Amino acid sequence: MFINYLVTALRAFKQQKQHFLLNIIGLSVGLAAAILVAMFAFNEASYDEQQPNADRVYRVYQYFPSLGMGAPVVNKDVIASFKDMAEIEDILSLDLVPPGSEFVRDGVGYKLENVLAARSNVTDFINIDIAAGDLAKVLATPNMIALSEQYAIRIFGSTAIIGETLIQGNKRWQVGAVFSDLPDNTHFYFQALIKEPPANNNFQNNNGYTYIRVTPDADVGKLAKAIEHRYREVVYKDSEYDSAQLTLHPLTALHLTASSNFEMKMNGSLSTLRICIGLSILLVLLAAFNFINMSIAQSAKRAKEVGVRKALGASKTQIVCQFLVESLLITVIAALIACMLVELLTPAFNQLVDRQLALNYSSALGAAIAVVTLLVGLLAGIYPAMFMSAFSAKRVLSGDMQRGRTAIAVRKSLLVLQSALSVALIIAALLLQQQLAHLQSLPVGYAKEGKLMISDIDAGDIFYNQNNVLLDRINAINGVKQASVIDISLTGAYNSSRTFTADNGQFTKQTLPFIGVGNDAVSALDLSLVAGRDFSAKMGADWFNKVSDTQATASAILTESLAKQAGYVTAEDAIGSIWRTDTGYGQELTITIVGVVKDIKVGSVKDTQPSTIFICGYTSSWVGRIIVNLDLTLLPHIKSQLASILAETLDIYDPKIEMMADNYRALYRNDERATEFVTLFSGLAVFLACVGTFGLASFSVLRRQKEVAVRKVLGASRISIMNLLAKEFLILVVVSVAIAYPLTYWLVGDWLANFNERVDQAMWVYLIAALSVAAITWLTVASLAFKAASTRPSLTLRYE
Repeated sequence: MFINYLVTALRAFKQQKQHFLLNIIGLSVGLAAAILVAMFAFNEASYDEQQPNADRVYRVYQYFPSLGMGAPVVNKDVIASFKDMAEIEDILSLDLVPPGSEFVRDGVGYKLENVLAARSNVTDFINIDIAAGDLAKVLATPNMIALSEQYAIRIFGSTAIIGETLIQGNKRWQVGAVFSDLPDNTHFYFQALIKEPPANNNFQNNNGYTYIRVTPDADVGKLAKAIEHRYREVVYKDSEYDSAQLTLHPLTALHLTASSNFEMKMNGSLSTLRICIGLSILLVLLAAFNFINMSIAQSAKRAKEVGVRKALGASKTQIVCQFLVESLLITVIAALIACMLVELLTPAFNQLVDRQLALNYSSALGAAIAVVTLLVGLLAGIYPAMFMSAFSAKRVLSGDMQRGRTAIAVRKSLLVLQSALSVALIIAALLLQQQLAHLQSLPVGYAKEGKLMISDIDAGDIFYNQNNVLLDRINAINGVKQASVIDISLTGAYNSSRTFTADNGQFTKQTLPFIGVGNDAVSALDLSLVAGRDFSAKMGADWFNKVSDTQATASAILTESLAKQAGYVTAEDAIGSIWRTDTGYGQELTITIVGVVKDIKVGSVKDTQPSTIFICGYTSSWVGRIIVNLDLTLLPHIKSQLASILAETLDIYDPKIEMMADNYRALYRNDERATEFVTLFSGLAVFLACVGTFGLASFSVLRRQKEVAVRKVLGASRISIMNLLAKEFLILVVVSVAIAYPLTYWLVGDWLANFNERVDQAMWVYLIAALSVAAITWLTVASLAFKAASTRPSLTLRYE
């Protein structure tokens, strides 16, 4: 019986080539796009699931309400002492290791990214495959190091390097182990591991990432509060940070929900994942809608076939099975073509999403593709099958065949949904692009373009010792306009804060983030000076000066909002005032305010922007950065010269040199990716809607051929006939617009609410989307109507 169904289906496909091809094109394109998006979604959702007991591991996150900022770093030595709590099974500490000098082998320097210090229990939290050596021995022995395969091969050309030596300044490191590179789908990122250092007695020093594995029956919410209370008592008792909040963040949720600038590597976005899932479902639905619509429209042409089958004794069940076999066969063929398209498009898609994805047919995704294919075939084919099997043989064979109202209602409803989705996606794509452009064009208080940043320089080389020789050599390079130093990345986050008191009596013990900078910081960063002056090497008192073990001095520049917050009526009133703070080691720092600049925005404009203060020559950071204001036309020459100078003066042979503008754009990569997704798939949605409209319009024109011929005989013009046939579809577009507008306004408005700075939902965007869908629909129908209107009436009416 099944063979008969299959043979009949193939004959039907041959007789109805247009119907078959339109269904195949719509389904294969829709399924291919859905599979690509599903690949990305499956990958994003799989992060860290491979780690041991991943469902019971949490990372400690610390938030400072007074600063409006937080980070996943805490004092790991204090948290490690909480292991006696009944609900804690084990604690992993990953120390942030100061970068120090480069690792040198045979006179060649190598920069190792993310060297972390850990204990031997690291393998109880992270799946680490050991390629050679003994990791436990490395983590128990000073001056031994474990390298990733990538860096082992890069430095030594092989992984068989146990016992080899690396030199770092005055230290000699012996390679004791090589581990396989960590997979892409983990938030962990390090290239080397070393032994954990002794506990730090400075409790307020946030020195590492901390992960806690809880017992199976643990109340995580209650445990988090207990840890927070105990941590405050130890670390922040009688401190200005006594309101610090600690939370436990699930390991498997970190990639999608952690938003700190102190992550080991760039995270994904939960909103982007939700958009992907929604788009993949919408695309499958659109393809299924097309299939249902065209199958119902095709029913009139197959009515006599069904009537003959019934007259010959075929049961309703047999007819339903026949049409379901045809439906399943179409979806299976479309799925096979879709998989071929996926294989061809995966490299380009990987570039779009910045991932290394591949379709594994034996995975859960492969099973999901098979299930979705069968479901689409069954669900999309069941209504047309039931509709066609219900034809009355007597009425059909007697010529009394009328269109069913239910079928017409279903067709129109599905077409309205298609058009509504197309309108909504076009609106979303336009508004997302506007918002992204708005974010990247917002004033941040400093110039991003034409700025080069050299990162990961030991702070001792440019802050603790005023390195005028290095900066003088950099400033002497042809094309360099100005160079200075800074202790943070302005496109990253603040990393230090202090409690300040001003001499005006209105600003007392206020906790503020501060930025350590060098001379000429205002001109090098293109800050907007409101009052006072820039830091200058000619003013010896500007640079941080340790007068004694208990006293130090420096000059500072305030942001405009901070000057107002401190109680100064005008910016000029702040000039010359004296502020005081504690450096954290029993030393009072006396600061003279020499300038006021307009506010700056550190990191993303989505983040809360606290007021800040620039201090000349002072930092509490391990590393510093050099900012170079340059002529972009001479960029290759300048980079080459910088590499030579850094090698000669600081023994840095592998410098990290980046463009500030590129780093700023990277802040919005997840938003950009979401925009690209919506833009791409809104185009696909419109394409699928066009396929569906084309299929329905072709059947509509065919059904009304005699009407068109009569109207033409009576003098109707081609354009009037085209508009007449298109009118039915345009009315449906109007209905779809009425549905799409309020829903889209609410959804896009909810997304825009995540931004402090956002664009308005302009009416012209909604009008463009509606007019675009209407124009595309009219052109699709009109192209078919023009052909019908151009046919000689005699060819149509000659048998009447």
